[in-house]
Amino acid sequence: MAYTVRMTEPVRTYLQALTGLSREGRLKLLAGIVGLVRDHADVLRSDPSRRLAAGAPYFRFDYLFMDAARLWRADCVAADSAAVYGVIEIEYLDCQSGA
Repeated sequence: MAYTVRMTEPVRTYLQALTGLSREGRLKLLAGIVGLVRDHADVLRSDPSRRLAAGAPYFRFDYLFMDAARLWRADCVAADSAAVYGVIEIEYLDCQSGA
């Protein structure tokens, strides 16, 4: 199932303030995490090891990508409490360069 992916206001604010990425890198990051969740949330959310706690509506995933010959990792937490309506919400995002 393809989901609609939303981002909380704190995540959008974080993305606007994120430094070190090129414009292309920022687009890779956004397209990558949205595409991953949109197309593969069923697999991600069904893995118990990705849950923050048993029965919690939150699951964790990461996304790796290259920007300007540097490897970046985005650590994300999403909520699937509205998944029955086709919506997954990104609640947390931390993006770091591998140096």
